[in-house]
Amino acid sequence: MSYMDYNEFQAIMLENSYQQSKAVEVYLNKASYYMRLIKRIVENTADKQSIVKVKMEKFIKLYNDKRIEAVWNAIKVAELEKLQGWKFIEDGEMFILNLQIKYQGKLKKATEFEKKQVELATLYEQAYKKQLVKENWK
Repeated sequence: MSYMDYNEFQAIMLENSYQQSKAVEVYLNKASYYMRLIKRIVENTADKQSIVKVKMEKFIKLYNDKRIEAVWNAIKVAELEKLQGWKFIEDGEMFILNLQIKYQGKLKKATEFEKKQVELATLYEQAYKKQLVKENWK
């Protein structure tokens, strides 16, 4: 995965007409978290000996790789939401309701793909709510 900054992310989103949904925000918040870790490491090692800085470089690289991965995952989620025609968090309840209507309340009859979509919608909503709780504690 290549380097990714905010402008590159925005360009990809715009070029592909992707929406920045709450599920996308889950990954962007994760990327932001890693960026804050990197900044703290850099700030806390600014006046340290070069040996300390060299040792911390591996953590900076690790966190930057995780940041980049999170941004690409945000793009992948935006792509998936565009392809399926609905957003995991914003439209998840309606999707589940439509499945209940389609299968007359028997979601066990849903296809494996539909079950995975429900599972993803649930997981993204939980992750989003967890991030909201953490933000309120700051």
